[in-house]
Amino acid sequence: MNPTEEFTVPGTRFLSVVICCYNEAHVLPQFHARLMTAINQLSIRHEVLYVNDGSSDGSLALLDGFCQSPEVRCLNLSRNFGKESAMAAGIDHACGEAILFIDADLQDPPELIPQMVEHWLAGCDIVNMQRSDRRSDTAGKRISAMLYYRLLRVLVDKYAVPQDVSDFRLIGPAPLRALRAMPERARFMKGMVNWLGFKTVELPYDRAARSAGQSKWGPLALVDLAIEGIVAFSRKPLRWFSLLSAGIFLLTLIYIARQIGTGSLNIHDFILGVGAMLSLGVALVGEYIGATLSEVKRRPVYLLSSTFGGLAKRLAAPTTPRLGKEEKN
Repeated sequence: MNPTEEFTVPGTRFLSVVICCYNEAHVLPQFHARLMTAINQLSIRHEVLYVNDGSSDGSLALLDGFCQSPEVRCLNLSRNFGKESAMAAGIDHACGEAILFIDADLQDPPELIPQMVEHWLAGCDIVNMQRSDRRSDTAGKRISAMLYYRLLRVLVDKYAVPQDVSDFRLIGPAPLRALRAMPERARFMKGMVNWLGFKTVELPYDRAARSAGQSKWGPLALVDLAIEGIVAFSRKPLRWFSLLSAGIFLLTLIYIARQIGTGSLNIHDFILGVGAMLSLGVALVGEYIGATLSEVKRRPVYLLSSTFGGLAKRLAAPTTPRLGKEEKN
């Protein structure tokens, strides 16, 4: 049975606030206090669902203490699976008809939650929080973000990709049901939510600097996330490479015909250029094959070690799908 069906009372609105945590013990007490103050202002039913993504710094002990409140519960993953997988766990096990994601690092102000809920109750299906500026980021991160969003707008032209929208968002009942029906293993939440459509609003806000600790997203991790997003939602790089290959093939034929005509056929340099282009193409195709492989293997995107607290009973970890005989062959 879906958690929403089991715990939502007909005729009421029920919101799940999901927080994915990885080694955030230094800010969790302050964050939790501010969060509870904000959501206690809500006129609707609500729960707080923490997802502990394999923390090793004492975060789990703090979460256990928070779960003494009946409206707070925790999913404890068996190891660090990454933020995208932790958000998938929150989507799977949230009891609310709507879900709100917020980070625990205090860069996303919990005080904005009532405003987000107001827009949802007024008829918006998705409420995205959009950074009004990126002054809290380093110059390198600001430049890379600008280039990435411009590239994404070129590669993904079938739906809008709003710039500077973080994972701080509210997802209403209809898009939440759609997300739960999407079977992707290689998940990129920003792309998936934008792909859904529905009535969406972007609310500008000032994102604060981190009050303590360091970002878990290093340069290599951001590059990896960017590649995952492009591979998951655009086939244009493959199309561009196909057109480039066709163009170089034609140029090669013209070059060879000209060299034969002049009697000075020496194409070693040109072959070297073509070989370099083909190497790039093989790497590009490999990225798409790798993404396909992760889908074909059908592994769960996360595993639960334990669950505790809250209104819901203990939830079992999702079972690994068993392959039939026709799928094994």
